[in-house]
Amino acid sequence: MDLGEALIVLMRWAHALAAIVWLGGGAYATLILGPRLREAADEGEAGAVVARVGAAAGREFGRWVNAAIVVFIVSGVLLTFDRLAGRGATAEYGIVLVLKIGLALWMFGIAQGLGRRRKRRPAAGRAAAVRQFLGSPRLLLWLGAITVLLAAILKAIYEATLGG
Repeated sequence: MDLGEALIVLMRWAHALAAIVWLGGGAYATLILGPRLREAADEGEAGAVVARVGAAAGREFGRWVNAAIVVFIVSGVLLTFDRLAGRGATAEYGIVLVLKIGLALWMFGIAQGLGRRRKRRPAAGRAAAVRQFLGSPRLLLWLGAITVLLAAILKAIYEATLGG
């Protein structure tokens, strides 16, 4: 393995670790921690403490998410150039790649908006509900899962092109 191949392996590893942090941490925060903290606050279990724990956990996870975004961008750019320079990059591959990048950018926007949204009062009305859903942590998880699926599809397209 030469230095270039080692760099690509390192970038794939970093990209996968960022996905694990993003999706694993997001799933835990959204599906387990958040509901439990809201439940504890509703039950009156030292509301101020629950609020502080939730805010601290959100800030800390936000730092991890921001680091993951940097890793995704750096590794994603390098991995994209590597794949597009190869024989397996077809028009079909490019279309799926553009879709994956678009979803990733939407996810980055949602992640950045979540911290700001906590500081504002929620708006009312149908349009506000749609905006809230389009920037929700649950949608972020679904988009992440779809992005992982698109990565698997990209790998299959690339390998099929090289093998066929």
